[in-house]
Amino acid sequence: MKPHQLPVGPNKLRNVSLTVSLTVGTPPQNVSMVIDTGSELSWLHCNKTLSYPTTFDPTGSTSYQTCSSPTCTNRTQDFPIPASCDSNKLCPATLSYADASSSDGNLASDVFHIGSSDLSGLDFGCMDSVFSSNSDEDSKNTGLMGMNRGSHSFVSQLGFPKFFYCVPGTDFSGLLLLGESNLTWSVPLNYTPLIQISTHCLTLIGLPTRYSLKA
Repeated sequence: MKPHQLPVGPNKLRNVSLTVSLTVGTPPQNVSMVIDTGSELSWLHCNKTLSYPTTFDPTGSTSYQTCSSPTCTNRTQDFPIPASCDSNKLCPATLSYADASSSDGNLASDVFHIGSSDLSGLDFGCMDSVFSSNSDEDSKNTGLMGMNRGSHSFVSQLGFPKFFYCVPGTDFSGLLLLGESNLTWSVPLNYTPLIQISTHCLTLIGLPTRYSLKA
């Protein structure tokens, strides 16, 4: 698969989150996702509330699928509670994080649109309820983009062994590059491995701003 580029939103001094904007579904819906190199499954808010007004509407996408996703029907062991179809033809998924944040919803798949490419059948969590340790910042985005070495992370599903992001400043956008660098203006890139251990945590060692991560 050819490399893809996504803009990374300006950094807000006190907010260290890096976000990317893209579209999901058919017809495409605009979403913004926080890049998380420590998470596997990407997910989107699917239940609009006062706390989370920016959501993805699965009922508005003709390409949205739940139980037909192979990840659900194969009962993968990658989740604390193995996914499987229930009597309502939904595939419940529960995610939890080290900062005590958690989210509950359903495992699903849909088309992710990046640049001129339509990437169909990507698994993600369509979450109905989210508990966040930083709700003020999280409510500004539609979801999270998991970028670790797990089999259901965004980069793993796309088959990219490495990715690169340029951290933005306070008033300009950065860049997320999926795949090998072919930027004519860039210096040669050095890649820092993501270390995978049994607890699904990652250790990042010596990561300079303009270096990238190898998944």
